[in-house]
Amino acid sequence: MKKRIVSLLMALVMAVSLLPVSAFAVDVDTPQDDAPVAETQDVPAAEQQNDENTAPDVRTEPTNEPVVLADNEDYKIYVTSNVWDPAVQIVTSPIAVMGGQEGEITYSGTKIAIKFNKSVVVNGTTCKLASIAFNGVEQRYRNKNVTIDNVSGFDGNVTITPASRTVYFSADSKLTDDVIVKFTYSNVPANVETPTYTPVVVSANASCGTIGENALNFEWNTDGSSVWTVTASPTSEWFKLAYMADEAGNLFASTDGKTARITVTEADQKFTAYFTSAIAPLYDETDADSVTVNVTISNDGIPLMGDDGTILANLDVTVPYFDLADYGLSNFYRYGTEFGWGSYNNDKLIERPTALHAYIYLLERFYLGIPESDCGTGKSYLLDYNKATDVLYMDGGLAYNSKRIYAITPTGSATHLYMKTFWGHDENLMYFVNHEYPLMSQGIGSTCDYILLSDGDRLDVGLFTNWNFYKDGGFNKFSQDAYTVMAGETMTTSTFKAGTSAAENGESPELEAISGLNVAVYDKDWNKVADLTGEGTYSYAFTKAGTYYIMGVDANAKTSNAHYAPAITKVTVEGDADESGSLVLQNTDDMLRFQSYVNSGHTAMKVVLGDDIDMTDIQWSGINNFTGTFDGAGHTLTVALTDTGLFNDLAGTVKNLNVAGTVSSSKEYIGAVASNAKGSAVVDNCTNKADVTNTKSNGSGYAGGIVGGNLDNSNTAVTIRNCRNYGKITSNYNAGGILGFSSGWQMNSASVTGCENHGTVYSDGRAGGITSVCSNTDVIHQSLNTGAVTGNTGAGGIVAMGSYNGLIEQCINTGTITSASGEAGGIAGYSSSEINSCYNTGAVSGNTAGGIVACQFMDQLPNTHNFVTSKVSNCYTTGKVTGSSDNATIGAAVGKLHTGNIVSLEQTTYRDFQVYALEGTCAQSVGQKSENAKDTTAFKTAAELKSDAMLTTLGDAFKKDAGNVNNGYPVLVWQVSEACTDHTPGAAVRENEVPATCTKDGSHDEVIYCTVCKTEISRKTITDKAPGHKEQPAVKENVKDATCTVAGSHDEVVYCSVCQTEISRTTVTDKALGHDWDSTTGKCKRCETACDHKWTNGKCDTCGYTCQHVAGDAVKEKKVPATCTKDGSHDEVVYCTICKSEVSRTNVVDKATGHKWDDGVVTTQPTTGKEGVKTFTCTVCKETKTETIDKLGEDQKDQSAANEAINLINGIGTATKNSKDKIDAARKAYDGLTEDQKKLVPDSVLKTLTDAEAAYAKLTKPGTKPGKPSTSTDTKKDDGKTVKSGQTGDAGIVLYAAMGLLSLTGGALVLGKKKKQD
Repeated sequence: MKKRIVSLLMALVMAVSLLPVSAFAVDVDTPQDDAPVAETQDVPAAEQQNDENTAPDVRTEPTNEPVVLADNEDYKIYVTSNVWDPAVQIVTSPIAVMGGQEGEITYSGTKIAIKFNKSVVVNGTTCKLASIAFNGVEQRYRNKNVTIDNVSGFDGNVTITPASRTVYFSADSKLTDDVIVKFTYSNVPANVETPTYTPVVVSANASCGTIGENALNFEWNTDGSSVWTVTASPTSEWFKLAYMADEAGNLFASTDGKTARITVTEADQKFTAYFTSAIAPLYDETDADSVTVNVTISNDGIPLMGDDGTILANLDVTVPYFDLADYGLSNFYRYGTEFGWGSYNNDKLIERPTALHAYIYLLERFYLGIPESDCGTGKSYLLDYNKATDVLYMDGGLAYNSKRIYAITPTGSATHLYMKTFWGHDENLMYFVNHEYPLMSQGIGSTCDYILLSDGDRLDVGLFTNWNFYKDGGFNKFSQDAYTVMAGETMTTSTFKAGTSAAENGESPELEAISGLNVAVYDKDWNKVADLTGEGTYSYAFTKAGTYYIMGVDANAKTSNAHYAPAITKVTVEGDADESGSLVLQNTDDMLRFQSYVNSGHTAMKVVLGDDIDMTDIQWSGINNFTGTFDGAGHTLTVALTDTGLFNDLAGTVKNLNVAGTVSSSKEYIGAVASNAKGSAVVDNCTNKADVTNTKSNGSGYAGGIVGGNLDNSNTAVTIRNCRNYGKITSNYNAGGILGFSSGWQMNSASVTGCENHGTVYSDGRAGGITSVCSNTDVIHQSLNTGAVTGNTGAGGIVAMGSYNGLIEQCINTGTITSASGEAGGIAGYSSSEINSCYNTGAVSGNTAGGIVACQFMDQLPNTHNFVTSKVSNCYTTGKVTGSSDNATIGAAVGKLHTGNIVSLEQTTYRDFQVYALEGTCAQSVGQKSENAKDTTAFKTAAELKSDAMLTTLGDAFKKDAGNVNNGYPVLVWQVSEACTDHTPGAAVRENEVPATCTKDGSHDEVIYCTVCKTEISRKTITDKAPGHKEQPAVKENVKDATCTVAGSHDEVVYCSVCQTEISRTTVTDKALGHDWDSTTGKCKRCETACDHKWTNGKCDTCGYTCQHVAGDAVKEKKVPATCTKDGSHDEVVYCTICKSEVSRTNVVDKATGHKWDDGVVTTQPTTGKEGVKTFTCTVCKETKTETIDKLGEDQKDQSAANEAINLINGIGTATKNSKDKIDAARKAYDGLTEDQKKLVPDSVLKTLTDAEAAYAKLTKPGTKPGKPSTSTDTKKDDGKTVKSGQTGDAGIVLYAAMGLLSLTGGALVLGKKKKQD
C-alpha cells in the first residue's frame, strides 16, 4: 500500500512539474484594447424574416390581376328587391333588408323562414308585391300557398306562404349554389334624385368582360355617397363578373355574375371590374407522377395491334410523367392557367402527364416495342425513328406500312402543336378525351401538349385515310363505357356519336344517337363471340362469367370511306348461366352477389340454384322488388334470417325451392320465402321447413310459412300454389301456415291453390292453417291443413277470418283447432266468405266454435267472383266440437249464424248454410242463429255420411274414399284415394324423427307410401349419427373492461351453434386502453384524468391541448450592454408560467450612459511660453479627454521654470538603456533651478527622476550581457487579463520549486527501495 501511495504521489508531482511556469502566474489587471462583445443568441429562421406566406389584405390597391375574394366555403341565400329607397324595409327577418340593400343568409340545414312585406310605400306610392324570383326564375305572387321543388341551387322545397308573409326553405336539405331571392314590387316610382357622385368604371381584362356605355344605373344618395348598380358584359358564358374594386381596395361582390352594387364617395371615383371563370376547371393542374387512362387507337374505324400483340382497344395504361426535354420538346411544356383553362398565365410548370406524354409512351411501348421500363426515359430516339413498319389491325391483318414515315413528328408551338406524323401515319388524325372534343377555351380546341390527363380518362385516337372524315364522321360511344351484369341477364345498350369540331356555342358537341354500325361481342382476348343486330340499340344475354367487350365499328371500316372511330364498352359478367340462360347460384358468394345485384336495380333476373346452400353464416338483408324468376330446382336453402325473408318484396316468380332453418322478425310482415308478395307474384311448388317467428307487438305483426303478406292493391293476383309448410309458425298478432295476411282491396288479390300446412301455427291473435285472413276477393282452393292451429282471439283450419268476398273451396282440415277466447272453426273462424265443398275431421275448441265455421256472418254484399258471398254449401264435418268456457257458443256445424243486413226473405236464397255433421260431435248443429237465417244443417250418422246418397248430395267435388284415406268418408276429387291391387311406391318420406343431438345419435323412419292409395308399403328405421358440436364464433363473457391505465380481461367462449354446449373457454388479457385525450380540455375522454402535460411551443405533445397561457414576470434576454457613447439593448421576454412557452418578446433600447470622468491629472504643466494639459479619464471605459491649462503669467516665471523641469521628468517614462538623454535633460533642468524654484517641484516628481537614474544605472552596470532575450512573455487569459510569466508571485515560485524537489526525492526513494530489494 505504501508503494502505491508513493508511486501515485510521484506521478502526480511529475505531471504537475511538466506544466509551464505560466500556469502558476498571477493575474494582472490589464486594460483590454477590444471593445466589449455583445451577448448573442441564435434566432430561429422564422423570426429572422418576414412570413412570406401571410395572405395579403385583399383590400389593397387593385392591379390588372384578379384579386381572390376571401369567400366562405358555404353557399349563401341572398335577398334583394327592385325597391331603391333605403328607408323602405322589404324583409324583416331573419335579417332586416332595406330597399337597395342585399341581405345575406347562411343556411345550415335547419328551416329558414324569410319574412317579407306584401306591400311597401315608396315616395308616397303604395307598391304591392308582384313576384318572387329564385335565381332568376320568377314565381307570380298570389294569395295561396305555392311549393317549389326545383329551385336552382337548393335540393329541398321552397314554400311561399302569403298568410304568414313567409318564404320557407325546408330543413334537412342543402344549398348546391348561391340562391338569389328577389322581391319585385309593382308601381315602384323612379328615383328622380340627381346623383351626388358619378363613378368611372373600367374592366380589368376586356377579353373576359367589358363595361358598356349604359352599364351604370343610379340607385340613390346617402350621406356622403351615391349608390350605383353596374351591369357588366362578360364576353361569353364562360366568364362572369366576380366583383368591383375601387382604388382604395374596397370590394363589391357580384352575386349573379353580371351586376354589382357600388358605393361612390367622390366625383369620378374609379372602379375596376374583375371577371372570373363561370365554368369549372377543364383540367386538373396539380402535379402527378403518373395517371392511368383508357386508350383506343384505331385506323379507319378498327383498333390496331401493338408491336407485342396487345390489342389497342379499351386498354388501361399507366402513363408516367417525364421531362419532355429528354426528347427535345421542352417548348411543349405545360404551364399553369388562370382558370384551369385558357392561355398560360404563369411560368409554373405542371408536372402531370399530358396527352403528349401518353402518345410518346404508347409509341415507345407498342410501336417501337421497347421495354416498358425504358419508356419515357428519352433513350429511344423516338423522334428520329422512321423505319418502314407494318401496322396491323387487331385481327392481324395489315392496316398500312409506314413507308419510312416518322413515328411521330410534333410541330408548331405550345398549345398549337400539330402532329405532322403519328404512328407511322400522316397527319390525318383526331383524338377525343372522354368522348368530347377537347377544348382549351370556348370554341378553341386544345392540342395534346395542353391536355392534362387524370386517372380514369378515356383517350380515343382515330387515324383515317379519308381526309373528309371530320365533316360528317366522329367518335362513337355506347350508352355507358362499362357495365357489370349477372350471367343470364339481358343487357341493352345504344350507340351515339360526337362530331369532330366544337359546337356552334363553342363547347364540345352534343352526343347524338346513331345507327348503322356493325356491332359484335368479344371475349377478354378479343375473340368474337357474337354479332348483334339492331337499329342503334343492341341487346345480348351473357351466360358465363368473365370480361367481355361490345364494339361497334363503321360499316365502311378498313376502307377509305371510313369516317367513324369505334365505339367500345367493357362488360363484366359475374356468375354462370345454364342452357336456359338462368344464372346458376352454387354457394353463398353467389347468393350475396345476386342479392347485391338485384338490389342495385337489376330486378328482372332469371336464377336457378345449382346446389343446396347453407346461408346460416352470412348476413342476408333480403332481395327487394324482384320481378324475375328464381328456380330452386328442388334444392334447399338453409337460413338463419332476421327481419327479412329471402325476398323482402316479391313481384316475380319463385318456384321449386326448399327452405330450412330459422326466420325471425320484429317487423310487420315475415315469411320464409318472401316478407311481402305483390303484383303478379307467383310462388310455386315451394316447401318451408324453417320455423318462422314474428315478435312485433302493438297490434301488428304477421307471419306466414311461405309469404308474410300480400300488400298490393293493384288489379292483379298474387298466386301461391302447390306449396307446403312443415315449420312452426308463431306471431304475436296474426299467423298463417302458408300466407300470413292478405290485405288486397282490388279484384283478384290473392289465389292460394293446392297448398298444405303440416306445421304448428300459433298466434296471440288470429291463426289459420293456410292464412290468418282471406280478404277481399281472395281465393283458397284445394288446400289442406293437418297441423295444430291455435289463435287466442281466432283460429281456423284454413283461415282464421274469411271476410268480404273471399272464396274457400274444396279445402280440408284434419288438424286440431283451438281458440281460448275467440272463434274456432274447422275451416274458418269468423267468416263472411263463400265456403264451398269443404270438410273437417279435426277437433275444434273455442269460445265460439263450429265444425266448419265458428261464426258465419251472412251479410248482403255484392258477388264479384261468380260465387255467392257468405254462402256455405256442400260441406260436412266429423270433428268433435267443444267450448273453451262454460258460456261458449258452439255447434257441430257452426257456432253462430247471423244474417246481418239481409232485408227480405227473398235474398236468403243466396245465403244458404248447408253443412252435415256427424252425430255425437256436438249437442246441436247450430249454436246460435238469426231468425231469418236459412239453415239446412243436419246431423248424419257415419253410415249416412259414407253413403252414395251423401256423395250425390255433396255434389261433383266429392268422390268415394276408395283407398280409405279418410276412414271411408267422402273425399275431394283432387285427393288420391283409390283401391290398389298393385301399389305404386312413392319417394321415401321421413317420419317419427328423433333428431340427433351433437353428442347423441338420433333416428327416423324412412317410409314409402303408395302414390295411388297412400298405403304404407315399407318402413325402415335409420340411425342418424351424432354430428358432433358445430363451433360458432367465440363470444365474450366475464368481461372486465380495461381502463385507461389498468388491463382488463374477458373469456373467449366457443359454444356449439346447435346445442349451445360450451366447447372451449380461454381467458384473454385486454391491454390497458391508454388515455383518449381530448385536445380541447386536456383531459381523458374516458376517465377525466388530467394530462401531465409535456409542452412544446405551447402545445402538449401528449394530448394536443393548447396551453391557456399565464404570463410570468418579464426577464431580460439578448443583452447588448450600453456603453458610454453607444446605445445598448435587451429583450424583455414574458414566459408562460405553465408551459414555459414564450408569450411575448419586446426589444428595449438602453440609452448610452455617458462618460464618468475622474477629477483629472495635469499631464503637462503650463509655462509662461506654453499652455499646460490636464487629462481626464472615464472611470468606466478609460477613455480620456484633455483640457488646456492657461499659460503662466510673467509674474510666475519661477513656477514656469519649475514646470518645465517637471514636464521633462514626467516625460522620461520607464527607464531603458536608451533613456540617458531624457534623464540627463531632466537632471540638468532640475539642477538649473534656483532653490526657490526647486521647492516648487513636488517630491514625488523628484523621486521619479532619482528612480529613473537608479534604474538606468542598474541597467548599464558592468557585467550585464547585452542582447539576452527576455524570459518574460505575456499571455492573454480567457477573462481578458494579461499574465506576465515573469511575475509568478512568491507563492507560485515556492510551489514550483517544492514540486520539483519532491519529484527528485520521490524518484530517489523508489530507486533506493529497488536497490535494497536487489
